[in-house]
Amino acid sequence: MTAEAPADPRVVAVDLRMASWRQGDCVLGEHWFALRIDPALPLSSAAQVAAAEGADLAEEQVRGLVVVTQTCDIARSCVERPFIEVCPLVEVDELKLQEIARGRRPGYAVVPELVHERLVADLDRTMTVEKPVVAQWRRTPGCNSDAEGRLFAQALARKRARFAFPD
Repeated sequence: MTAEAPADPRVVAVDLRMASWRQGDCVLGEHWFALRIDPALPLSSAAQVAAAEGADLAEEQVRGLVVVTQTCDIARSCVERPFIEVCPLVEVDELKLQEIARGRRPGYAVVPELVHERLVADLDRTMTVEKPVVAQWRRTPGCNSDAEGRLFAQALARKRARFAFPD
C-alpha cells in the first residue's frame, strides 16, 4: 500500500476559495468576455473590431460576469471539475427588466442582488473560465436566499429547456 502524495497547495487554495461560490454569484467591475468569431463575417461590434485586426477571437468589456455553473459542480475540486461557466452582465432599461422578471425574455436572467443596478445575465453568451481564475475574483453574491437561487436556476432552465418554436 502506498501513501497518497500530498495535495498541491495551490489546488487546496483554489478549492478553499471556490467553496463559498454559488450559482448566481457575480464578479463586478472591468472584466472581459471572449468569443470566437469568423473574421470573414463579423456580426457583432466586438467581432468587427477583432476582424479589422485580423483576429478570430474577440474580447468585449462587460460590467461583470455571473456564474451559471451548478453549485454542486463549483464545490467539487478544481482537479475533478476545472471549469466554470459565466455569462456577461448587461444593463437593461426598467421595462425590459420587468419583462425578464416575468419570464418573458428567456435569453436573460434576473440577478436578484443586482436588480437595483438593472444588471441582468445575458444567457445568449456563455464563456468558460478555469477555477483558478475565478478564485482570484472578488465574489459578489447574486442570490441571498434559497428562493432567489431557485428562481435564478429556473431562469437558466427556461433558456435551455423551452420548446423551440420554428420562427
